[in-house]
Amino acid sequence: MLKRTALFIIVLMIASGCVSKQTLKSQMTEVIKENPQIILDAMRENNLELLDIVESGVDARNELKREAKFQDEINNPFKPVLSPDRASIGDINAPVTIVEYSDFLCPYCKKGAEVVRDLVAKKPAKYQLIYKHLPLHAESKKLAAVFEAIALIDKDKAFKFHDAAFQNQKKLFKDSDGKVLGKILLELGIDLDKLQKVLKSATIVKNIAADQAEAKSFGFDATPTFLVNGVSIRGYVPTDKFEAIVELILEKSPKKEHTDGEICEDCLNKM
Repeated sequence: MLKRTALFIIVLMIASGCVSKQTLKSQMTEVIKENPQIILDAMRENNLELLDIVESGVDARNELKREAKFQDEINNPFKPVLSPDRASIGDINAPVTIVEYSDFLCPYCKKGAEVVRDLVAKKPAKYQLIYKHLPLHAESKKLAAVFEAIALIDKDKAFKFHDAAFQNQKKLFKDSDGKVLGKILLELGIDLDKLQKVLKSATIVKNIAADQAEAKSFGFDATPTFLVNGVSIRGYVPTDKFEAIVELILEKSPKKEHTDGEICEDCLNKM
């Protein structure tokens, strides 16, 4: 037994006379060097306990890494391009800006989209939500193009398409003839002839490419990923936990101080 073996060694050392901690440590080290089988045998006898210790250590180390990364992003937030030309919902002057990097055919993106959409619906003065594209499949890219085309026609309807596309995600997976997509567009009152013309716009290709390049520059390669005031939340997170992270970001973020005649950089980005 690991504890019993270690205790036996310590007792043996102490029984040999009064020794300092440094001397005791040196003597114990020497014993283990000369008899490594003691440790090996103890590890074999207590392999499950040892595995628990190792796993606990790994978890603790990973948690420290996550906390350090989170604090680093608080101090040095990512700075996505926030263009007024792109579709968004909520208040443009809201204290919390969420940028959603997503894929219309990603199941976890569907769950994540529901979370942030619900937050904005409940507290539109607190949140601004901007949808950006990180399509991982060719079909996803087509849906991204439709979203961007609708946004060029009517930004409000673009987010209605956002909701409808995620709600019908399973059907869109198998929508090889485009019937499901066509039905969604008709239900939203989209002029299909106008949409076809707008889909040829170079702006659409430019916007999607810019979103992908931006995500790559931030090291994002999976969906969904969210930026909350420049701090990343990767993957689907339930509503209560997402809100808790938002509050933590607001609490830990340096307070922006305005002076007469000056506007902070974040405010400029929102103009």
